[in-house]
Amino acid sequence: MLAVNAQRNVAWVHGLDGDASSWENYNEIFDNERKINSLRTSYNTDNGINNAGNQVRSAMNSFGNGAKNASNIGIGHSMGGLMIRDVDRTTTASNKVFGGYITVTSPNYGAPISNSLLDGSVTAAAQNACNKIADGPLAQVFSLPWGIVSNLATNTLCKKFIDNDLVQTLQGTPVTNADLRVGSPTINAINNYNSSLPRISMWGEETSPVHWRMFGSTLNNNDSSLLGPINSGRGVYHGFYVYNTSLAVVTGVAGFWNPFLWGLTATYTYRATQWKKGRNWIDDSENIWSSLIKTTRREAQKYWTNTWIPCAYPPRIEVQQKTAERLPPDEDCGEWKWVQRTRYVSVNYPSDGLLPQYTQELQGIPNDNKYKVEGANHIEVRDMRSSSQGDITRLRFNQIFDRAPGDFFRTAKN
Repeated sequence: MLAVNAQRNVAWVHGLDGDASSWENYNEIFDNERKINSLRTSYNTDNGINNAGNQVRSAMNSFGNGAKNASNIGIGHSMGGLMIRDVDRTTTASNKVFGGYITVTSPNYGAPISNSLLDGSVTAAAQNACNKIADGPLAQVFSLPWGIVSNLATNTLCKKFIDNDLVQTLQGTPVTNADLRVGSPTINAINNYNSSLPRISMWGEETSPVHWRMFGSTLNNNDSSLLGPINSGRGVYHGFYVYNTSLAVVTGVAGFWNPFLWGLTATYTYRATQWKKGRNWIDDSENIWSSLIKTTRREAQKYWTNTWIPCAYPPRIEVQQKTAERLPPDEDCGEWKWVQRTRYVSVNYPSDGLLPQYTQELQGIPNDNKYKVEGANHIEVRDMRSSSQGDITRLRFNQIFDRAPGDFFRTAKN
């Protein structure tokens, strides 16, 4: 058992999209508030999970009294959690680097977005997005004016949403991306290992629209920074759709007096259709993104409907012999009955905007060892100081460090 007021070594391990600065906020907070010695450095994540994990092992073993110290805590964000878990898997019981660890929004069972990158789904979705966003302005034959609107066909909606460069930044090199995919040999090896260490998983659930919020955090360190521009952009697309639809109707009617105007009707109808594509894409973009990160599932849903059941008429003999059509039943004969039917609906799993809950949340650990971070996306969870919902990540870490006496993760205050 750890001494009540023992000083703890904590390794704050970043993911593949991060560096030594990723955990800076919480490192500084808890170094000041708790009896913690923090290790926070940068790791090269370009060469896969195992290679990066070996760097973590070496750094921890070289950190003060960190070598084989059973009180060491590993805290890993995203791929960092997998790096710590791989260190656990590849280290013998007598040489353990950590006495326990916390994974934070980690793809513990693989990152579905990696599979979407590898099978070409992201590329196809990005091209589709860019086409639909550009169709309206191209049909109008002029460049869109002012700030955000001029960005609609270039940066904010097209390039920044599902552009390969941005997503690849989150998912790493081809080597690392292959490691992170669901079903990879590395992911399977990590999950086939039965760890005996105390473990906690923290998982994030972002509020809708999860994609714009996560990309806002990625680009501007503010999960709401894109919401206003996107809504403004959507208004522009809808406005041009309505404008051209109205002109199509007016010229269509006027064409009865001046047939020349029917040519303009076709032009305005075409333009309206192209602007509508962009508007509809914006409206459906969260569902498109959800399909790429695999948070959407189809569920059967039972429902009751009040249905008119007509009287049953026995077929005539000639109908049985297939020699004549059956006469229609008397429409006034029948009754209303409640009938149960099945329909299929799309349901989204909770996610942090990049990873579904089902891969963030470690299985095989007590439910009390699973902590939800409300309102946090995959990037924001590392620093929620500016979150409108408050710093939930800090709250969860305090709850972990204040666990019951004797719990491995309980860490004394200064």
